[in-house]
Order: sequence, then C-alpha cells, then structure tokens
Amino acid sequence: MIIRVSEVGAVVIEDHDLFTGFHVEAPAGHVAEDVAALLGEGARGDGGQHVWIAADAVRHWVADLATPEWEEGFSEMIAYASGRGWMDDAGTHLRAHLEHRN
Repeated sequence: MIIRVSEVGAVVIEDHDLFTGFHVEAPAGHVAEDVAALLGEGARGDGGQHVWIAADAVRHWVADLATPEWEEGFSEMIAYASGRGWMDDAGTHLRAHLEHRN
C-alpha cells in the first residue's frame, strides 16, 4: 500500500489491497513532520524517515474501495505490524517509511 500525498495535502492510495508493503510517498524536500501535517488525520512525524499514520485514517481514505475482505487483510497487516513494533504504544498508528519523489 502506497500513500501518496501532494504539495497541497491531497491523498491518493495506490495498491490499496497490497498488504505486504506500506509507505508514504511525498514531494522531494518534505520532512516527516511536513508530510504528517499535509496528511492530517492525526498523522505525526518521528523526526526522521517515518510517519505515524492512524489506521482509521487509512480506512477513511479507502472507504469507497473497502470490502469485508479488505478489512480482514488490513487487520492482518495491523497485527503483523504490531508484532514487529511498527504500531505505536496505543495501537492506533502504523509506522510508514517516508519516500520522496522527484
């Protein structure tokens, strides 16, 4: 799953049903905190190369595409991420690697 964010904060989800990868793609020059501010929905930067994204925000962004099978796959992805330390302590936010496009 790729979360693309534009300069103005428009969010597009690509590969919404691919649960084996999860990252944010943002314009070059944006640090994690900038990207989190553009994403809104409770996202926060970690001061490095990751953005913490609320699972509920992902559900909101894919609402028109989500099916019961999608929710099952996403829930399994969350469980996997939690087991690897890629969820915050509250269990509400997933850690996403930040990648930049030119």
